[in-house]
Amino acid sequence: MDNEQILACETGYYKCFSEAVERENYIRFRDDLLPDMYSHNYTLIKGAGSDDELRGIIEGEIYHRKGMGYCNIASYVEVNSELLQTFAHKPEVTVNGFYLLDVPSSVLCEKAGCGIFKVSNAAMLDDVLRMDTEHDGEDIGVDFCTRRVERRKDTYLSPEGVDCYVCYDNGEAVGKCDLFICEGVAKIEDFAVLPSKQRRGYGAAILKAIIETARECGVSTIYLVTDEEDTVKEMYLKCGFRKIGKKTDLFFKL
Repeated sequence: MDNEQILACETGYYKCFSEAVERENYIRFRDDLLPDMYSHNYTLIKGAGSDDELRGIIEGEIYHRKGMGYCNIASYVEVNSELLQTFAHKPEVTVNGFYLLDVPSSVLCEKAGCGIFKVSNAAMLDDVLRMDTEHDGEDIGVDFCTRRVERRKDTYLSPEGVDCYVCYDNGEAVGKCDLFICEGVAKIEDFAVLPSKQRRGYGAAILKAIIETARECGVSTIYLVTDEEDTVKEMYLKCGFRKIGKKTDLFFKL
């Protein structure tokens, strides 16, 4: 992954939620307000001259985060399987793709009866929490869903930073999405449609609205990051996104 503008936007997004310590080849993110949220507490490896250097960075971060009980690494550098076998703790490996929007949002369809609105008050945050709980509560717990929304509310309600948008159909919240804009680049994140409402056109309608909002702000580059094993990737491809790079996530349970 070598698009400097997108990589700068990616870093800026996580700085909205986490303190960042930057070194020559990596950035360490830490969120003391939500220490068990892995995506707020991780180390991003930007570069390494050799496998030995890469191993040294990872081992150093494992040692640094041992008190947290886990170490979450994201690497733009290729991590080969032989290197992974050298660690005492074997990580869970996830490959995420960077996808860039290539086509105008006009190819996306409207969804009759639904509207997409930026979160602007406590009632809308309650809707976000209800959707998070229905979408993720069984996997990560209602308590964590609650603390995650509580952690993000100030950022969502502030005039700068990350905006959250909710899709309503006849007053019912059915989907949501985050939008972050940094120096002419827009990142789409936390895209979700309730399981009971999927495959009904809500996803495409949300993407269309978010893309149009970004372009009204003067954005020319729009991207998202998604798990390469996630089936939602197929929808992104149909909507005009194309893969331009990847990162490897390593999760060590300590």
